[in-house]
Amino acid sequence: MKEVKAALVATLLSLSATAMSVEEKGHYKFRYVKHFQSSVTLAKATSSGIVEGKVVYVGKRKLENRKKLITKDKEVCGTGYKIDEVYVVSDEGGVKNAVVFIEGAGNPPKETVKLVQEKCEFHPRVIAMGAGSTLEVVNNDTVKHEANGVQDFETIFQLSQHKKGMVDRVELKKPGVVEVTCNIHGWMKAWAVVIDSPYYAVTDEKGSFKISGLPPGNYKLRLWHEGFGEKALNVKVEEGKPTSVVFELR
Repeated sequence: MKEVKAALVATLLSLSATAMSVEEKGHYKFRYVKHFQSSVTLAKATSSGIVEGKVVYVGKRKLENRKKLITKDKEVCGTGYKIDEVYVVSDEGGVKNAVVFIEGAGNPPKETVKLVQEKCEFHPRVIAMGAGSTLEVVNNDTVKHEANGVQDFETIFQLSQHKKGMVDRVELKKPGVVEVTCNIHGWMKAWAVVIDSPYYAVTDEKGSFKISGLPPGNYKLRLWHEGFGEKALNVKVEEGKPTSVVFELR
């Protein structure tokens, strides 16, 4: 019993040290987002908790997306305008492409997430990925693209892809928001939200999301959206019982 207690105390001390280290580094300095402080209290190690809900627009202002003139490579990119789809809202108010995540709740998975350039657009527009994961940038067009990644106002990668089929991979270690543009086609834009947690989701066309596999406990649930900014809610997760939340944006 003494050995078990000693191991538990050591684990708690380790977690406290980790939390202090994270706060000192301030590595949650998202672009357009404030510093995030850890506020997670974990219960026993089960993985049956679920946080689900919707992100909805309830404001009165008219949301408008800018038109951007297509100026080059029209045989591939098309003619006329591209719509800068910052706001994609359903008839019921559901907001697409909001990133929802549990803050600081364990080590994120290291995976490869694909960002495709096709018809001079990035697909998908918004990506959520764990810190230390790899962003795989693919050129599916027959024209040259040059993907440019900026985080905290600093360029962290430039990928010149002059022909179809080229693939480049970049490891994104630092949590935060990476804005991806093309240096050649000024209307192209995407976002990679790098998260120091294994629990995250991107809302669908209805504004819905679901985060599964959470241990019971008290958490800070955060939201980021390129147009609406950021928001946070405190949530309590119980074993075997879904927690439902609604983010209202204005």
